[in-house]
This record gives sequence, structure tokens and C-alpha cells, in this order.
Amino acid sequence: MFKGRAWKADRFGDPETVLQIGTDIWEEPPPGSVLVKVAACGLGLPDKFMTEGRYPIVATPPVKPGQEVSGRVVSVPSGSAFRTGERVMGITLYGDGWWRGGLADYAFVQERKCLRVPDSMTDESAAGFTIGFRTAHAGLIERVPVACGQRILVLGAAGSSGAAAICLSKALGCEIFALASSEDKRRFCQSIGADHVFDYRQEGWVEAVMDATQGHGIDVIFDPVGGSTAKQALATLAPAARIALIGFASGTWLDLDAQDMVLRNYSAIGVFSGGFSAEEESQAYARLERMARDGEITTPLGNVFEFEKAGEAICLLETPGPGKTVVRVAEGSPGLFGS
Repeated sequence: MFKGRAWKADRFGDPETVLQIGTDIWEEPPPGSVLVKVAACGLGLPDKFMTEGRYPIVATPPVKPGQEVSGRVVSVPSGSAFRTGERVMGITLYGDGWWRGGLADYAFVQERKCLRVPDSMTDESAAGFTIGFRTAHAGLIERVPVACGQRILVLGAAGSSGAAAICLSKALGCEIFALASSEDKRRFCQSIGADHVFDYRQEGWVEAVMDATQGHGIDVIFDPVGGSTAKQALATLAPAARIALIGFASGTWLDLDAQDMVLRNYSAIGVFSGGFSAEEESQAYARLERMARDGEITTPLGNVFEFEKAGEAICLLETPGPGKTVVRVAEGSPGLFGS
């Protein structure tokens, strides 16, 4: 049995108001999971939505946010592929009815979504690796997939999944076109591999993208944004192009016109990283782990907050800075007590 700190909200509401640090207890991990002493926790917009009561998976309080973590394994069930002491990164049991997230000293990590951390990777980078790159892998390798030399337009390119898509596309040999709203975000996109950057708030950005492709157009759009920006982006598509529907950070999904899709011969492909078989998922994580170990991809890290500032960090996710937001959790030694 382990005891430690944990962020928790007993009711839905503004994260800075309803989230509080309390004490929690972790029993031995159930089958299919490992218990990790958390070093750092990666945050995303779903953490804000769930705290506010806007996330379908979490229908009732209490809320314990934090979907992905890095740390060291402290306990495993019989038959686990992991050993105590191993440094890992992975996705927590956030989908279970007894919600228990990663903004805590300990977290249960799903074994099938758990990777060993390369020695060269920091705790903070490891905490922000799994979800972004699993989403990018699902879209760009499994569902679309892309090919070396293709032109990829990434919407919301400075965000968590968008930035991961830039890094993965670069490793795959693609030419990357990135949309971002501010100068610092566009500089960030260039620093992680974007070949061309554009301000989607400025008129004429569609024409600028087409000019940059010498009139060829975009082969694949990676869209975690939706809404009017994604609608405009359709005008950049080359013949037989595809758009990967990732998410709706704008608040609405892309509204597609079937007639336009037919007449211009492009396809829309839905991407849900949780919708794969255990075997497919294992293969995806093995590839991502190898690419990280070989230095082909690394987390596009953004702001790093201390544990006590987690509520503030979650509030800022509505309009985050560039890169992955991470909370540093590690404090002292494991709080083992009892048996």
C-alpha cells in the first residue's frame, strides 16, 4: 500500500477553484496495469474539460486529472512484462469508473500503453510523449498513411498533437506546412522541423500555402482543430489528397461537404488512437519506443509547472503556449506504508 499527494476535484467547475491537493492511497495494481511513482505528468485539453464536466468519459465527480505520466515502477501484478525499478512512461487508468489520474505521487499505468523510457530522455519529456505521439502515429502511419516526400499541412501545429505530428512527419521524410496563431508559436514549429509556417488569422494564408507548394497542393491535412480553419484548409488539398480528422480544439468538428469530396477526389479519415486491437497497439508502441530510443523523435516540450501550480496549468490549457504542458511531480522517496 502506498500513500501520497493527489490533485482532486469533488465537483465540476473552474480548475483553479475546484481542484485541491489531498492525500490518497494506492493499493497493489490490478491486472493489466503497473503502479508508478510519478516523476512528471503530461497535461492536455481533456484534463480541463473533465474538471469542468465537459468530458464524456468522466460523467460524475470526483475528478482526478492527468492522463499520462513518467516515473519508476514500484509494484506490478503477477505475470507483468515490467519490473519494479524500471523507468517508464505511459497512459493512466483515466477511463475507469474509479477515476485515478496522474497528477499525484503515484499512478496506475495501463501496461499495454506503457513504454520504457530511453536513458537520454528527461522525466518531463517522457511525461509528454505517449499521447501526442500515439495520436500522430495513428493518423500518419496507421490510418492515412503518409509517404516520404509528401506535403503535410498540420493545423494547431504548436499544440501537443500538432507538434508531435510535425516531429513524426519530419522523421518520415515529409515536407511540413504548419499553421499557428502567433510568432512565438510559428518559431517553435520551425524549431521542431516545420519547413513552412503560416498565420491562419491572416487573409491570404490559403494562397500562400498553395504558392509554397508550387501549385501542387497539400497531400495530407492533420486536423486536431476542426471548425472554420479546417474548412478553409480544404482549399489547399491536392487531387486524391486526404484529411485526417483528429479532434475539435476549436469547439466544432470539420463540416464536410460530400459533393465537394466527390468532385475534387479527396478523402476524410477518422482517427481515434484508442480504436486499435491489442496487437496493433503493441506494434505502434514498439515502433515509437524504438524511434525515441534512436533519437528520431522527441517530445516537443512547452511549459513545465511545479506540482503546486497544477490547477493554474490546467486553466491555461484553453489557450496554451507552444509545446506540451507538463507538471513536475517528484518529491522525496516513495511513501510505502503497511502491507
